[in-house]
Amino acid sequence: MAWTLEDEYIFRRVTGTTYLLMAVTGLGYLALMWSTVVLLGGFVTLLHKKDFWCVTVISMTQAARIFNDLAEQLAPNFVSVLVGNIVIVSTDLCIFSRQFARGLRRRPAAMSTWFWALQVLDRIIIIPFNGMGYVAACLYQYSGPFVCIALAMWRIAQRDYTGGDSSSGGGGTGNLVPALDMFYSLVLFQGGLYVIWPLWEWGIFDDDPASLLREYRGDIGLPDEEWCCDYLARYLSDIRARCWREPASIRERTLRHFALDSLDSGSWEDMLSGLRFLDAMVEYGEDMRPQLLPFRPRIQKLIDVLGWRHPADRAREMRVAAASIVAQLAPDIHLAQFPGAMECISSLLLDEEATDLLLTNIRTRDSYKLILRGLAILDGLAFDHNNCTAICSTPGGLLRTIMAPLSSAHLMDDIRNNTNWARVVSRSLKVLYKLLLAPGMASSQLRREIYSNKQSMSNLESFLEHGQEYAGWELAELKREAMGILTQLRGDVSINLAMETKKKLITKLLQIFLGDGEEGEEAATVFNPLTAWAGETLLSLLTKNKSDTALVMNSQNDIIGRLAGILDAKNATTYRIIAANILENLCAHCDLDKQWVKETLLPKVVTEILSSKRGPPENNVSPPSDEANQKVDSPPGDQENQQNSAPRRDEETNNISTQQDHIEIQETSPTTDQYKSSDGGNKQQSSTTKLTREAFLSLALVILDKLVSPDDFDNAVQKEGVGPAAFVGKIKTIVEDNYQGNAESLRIVKLCCRIAEPMMQRDQYAQHFRNTGFVELVSNASKNMSNLESCMLLAETDFGLKNTLRPTLSDLKNRAIHLDG
Repeated sequence: MAWTLEDEYIFRRVTGTTYLLMAVTGLGYLALMWSTVVLLGGFVTLLHKKDFWCVTVISMTQAARIFNDLAEQLAPNFVSVLVGNIVIVSTDLCIFSRQFARGLRRRPAAMSTWFWALQVLDRIIIIPFNGMGYVAACLYQYSGPFVCIALAMWRIAQRDYTGGDSSSGGGGTGNLVPALDMFYSLVLFQGGLYVIWPLWEWGIFDDDPASLLREYRGDIGLPDEEWCCDYLARYLSDIRARCWREPASIRERTLRHFALDSLDSGSWEDMLSGLRFLDAMVEYGEDMRPQLLPFRPRIQKLIDVLGWRHPADRAREMRVAAASIVAQLAPDIHLAQFPGAMECISSLLLDEEATDLLLTNIRTRDSYKLILRGLAILDGLAFDHNNCTAICSTPGGLLRTIMAPLSSAHLMDDIRNNTNWARVVSRSLKVLYKLLLAPGMASSQLRREIYSNKQSMSNLESFLEHGQEYAGWELAELKREAMGILTQLRGDVSINLAMETKKKLITKLLQIFLGDGEEGEEAATVFNPLTAWAGETLLSLLTKNKSDTALVMNSQNDIIGRLAGILDAKNATTYRIIAANILENLCAHCDLDKQWVKETLLPKVVTEILSSKRGPPENNVSPPSDEANQKVDSPPGDQENQQNSAPRRDEETNNISTQQDHIEIQETSPTTDQYKSSDGGNKQQSSTTKLTREAFLSLALVILDKLVSPDDFDNAVQKEGVGPAAFVGKIKTIVEDNYQGNAESLRIVKLCCRIAEPMMQRDQYAQHFRNTGFVELVSNASKNMSNLESCMLLAETDFGLKNTLRPTLSDLKNRAIHLDG
């Protein structure tokens, strides 16, 4: 866990105060030893009465180890016990007085005179003795050190140890005078350190650590100052006790460690304080997963807290805080490892108040935060498909509760009038979308249930029709989530969406991707995660449903021209890749104008292939830092995107995560950091280069197969001022760049081979392929990547939207050898 400046500050202050108390205790032992061994042992007959009683009182005080009690922080415990006993005795006295007065009035026959006499005697004896004991304890506990200081100052000021003869050794006193000087000096020095200690100690509560805690917990409904001081006092007491035993042991003892350890405490107060602090850390943006995920019992305890239904306010606060922490851990939690977890989590939504809130749209209750965080937990758990199955199969109406906002008859009006309700709806739709992604019967039944609910379908379509009139971020979020759900319904072969709904969905996705409504031609040059998501979602629809390509063609005028315009190098890389893939689907399944393809589209594609440079590109790639850092809530993508395409997606589309507001929990996808490394920037650019190159090579191959002849392709190459030799050299260079590597490299090599195959049959190209050793290079690449291809064949996936597994690279190699011969 990171060591912060605040932790360093506390470490220095605590070690300083602890060493100070060690010095106080050590001086106390030294003074006690000096008085008993030297003075009372060696000069007891020579001491005057004043010094004898002063030395005796000081020695008895030191013997009681009061300073050691303070050093081990027993004094606060003593005070708490003292106050508690005083309260108990006072309460007991009041109760007895009322009972006695009531008994005298009623004079019940069952009441014995002896009973009352014993009760009165007990109070007469116990209460005064307790009072005197408390007074004496207070005087001894807090006045003792100052009495020692006063006596030492009095005697060292008078210094009449020998009846007026202060000369050393006078009157047969030997070393009595220096011995007493040494003793009183030790006591004064010890007293001075004791006076300094509380001033230094309480300074901690007014400086950086206390300010930090106040910042963490500035939004709680409890007295902030009281909670901060109490929590910091507990923490300081803990690390001081550790420092007393072993100073080096507190080096890694941060406030976060103390809060984490409080989860193992059996004390309600300790656990509540720890949960408050951890909740504050999560809201502050700290990642608590490395400290919690390795400890399954702690996670189990946090989950158990979610199921507590005690009516006390503190129980509710503990549930809210625990839900915040579990929501951050949820993407990494496997429900099968935690018995009873689903029952505890579902209790956040299925208790009486929460059910009323979701089903009747009452949004003024305290359950709002509990519901929102419960949905956030389910949203995180739904990253795992096994968890999705568990959620869908949870009894008690959990799915019905999650679907309640979507099936509300007044959904759109409620969203317009209540921002908090919009957040609940947004979370609900996110959970539903992720549940639809999971394979198996559970998700299929959920899709059919949504489709069969007319109100739910009407609400989903309303998000497509309306929305511009609603202000705020909730609009874009809700529209996107609704489109994601409709996309999943469209991908289910058992569901037949109305043609009008399909048209609205595709039209809306195209409008977002093409930037309709945005000013100027610069819209495609600036990366927007929502725009990228719309393009990827549209692409997934076209991949799964070939008939939707006709809807795309009929949605707008000159749709092909607008998509081709996005291919320009000035636009964001992600948009160019998506546009190339969409155009590839349209070229493969639609009857396009071949003349337009030859004159407009093909030259753009050939230009990109021939102009790409070796290694990380310098000019044509939008920096990942400019695009990836713009984050929104994790966007819905189709099932293949979520499950299979992570290794092929570049950083700018992969790092889309949720914005955090003051009550929501930041989501983290398990694949967020997959491209980060010591040379992360170069690897990100290299991955982006491969994706761009693959997209344009794949589009070129489809155009060559479906729409143009090799002669047309040759003419496009010649128009670029590139001869056959230069073209062959470029194809060979691309293969060399991907000679060995990952699945992206394998696909690029295979695409190059397939594009080269018809060109190798042309005389002007065949000789150049032979001279450059292209076939030998492909043979070596096939050997290097045979294991990778075998694994991909076994898994029956190439981690992408397109099936490029076959023909295999070995088949392409054999074809190339045949043509070369």
